[in-house]
Amino acid sequence: MEPINETTARSLLERYHQGETSLTEEKQLSTYFCQAQLPNDLLPYRALFRFFRDEAAVLPPKSAPLQRRRIYLWFLAPIAAAAACLLLFFTLYSPTQQDFICFQDGQRIQDQEEALQLAQQQWVQMSLRIEKATAIAEKWEQMKSYTETINKYIPR
Repeated sequence: MEPINETTARSLLERYHQGETSLTEEKQLSTYFCQAQLPNDLLPYRALFRFFRDEAAVLPPKSAPLQRRRIYLWFLAPIAAAAACLLLFFTLYSPTQQDFICFQDGQRIQDQEEALQLAQQQWVQMSLRIEKATAIAEKWEQMKSYTETINKYIPR
C-alpha cells in the first residue's frame, strides 16, 4: 500500500462521507491522517482516524461462552391438540352418562351440535394463545441474539 497525496486524500475523504470507499481505501485514509504533516482544514479528521485505528487494536476480554437457555414452545401445540381431542372424545362419548354431552358454565349441554360448536370455539381460542406464545418466544430469541451481539462489541 503506497502513500497517497493530499488531492487523493481529499477525493477519498469525499467518497468516505458518501459511504463509497473500500476497506483498502479507508486504510489509506487512516495512514494519511496519522502522518505528521497535514493541512489545517484536515486536522479534525486526524483524531477520527486515530480513534478508529486505536479501537481496531483493542480486543474484547475473553470470557466464558454464554449458555443459552432455549424455551421450546413448539412442543405445546401437539400436546394441546391431543388434550383437546381427548377432552372432546370423553365429553361426547362418555359411556356412563348418556343424558348429556358436556357442561358449560355449570349447565348441562344436551345438544350435540351445540357441544361441538363450543369445542370448536375453545379450539380456536387455544390456537390463538399458542400462536401468541410462539410469537413471544421468537421475539425473545431474537432479543437474546441482539443482546449477544451487543455484548460482543461493548465490554462490561
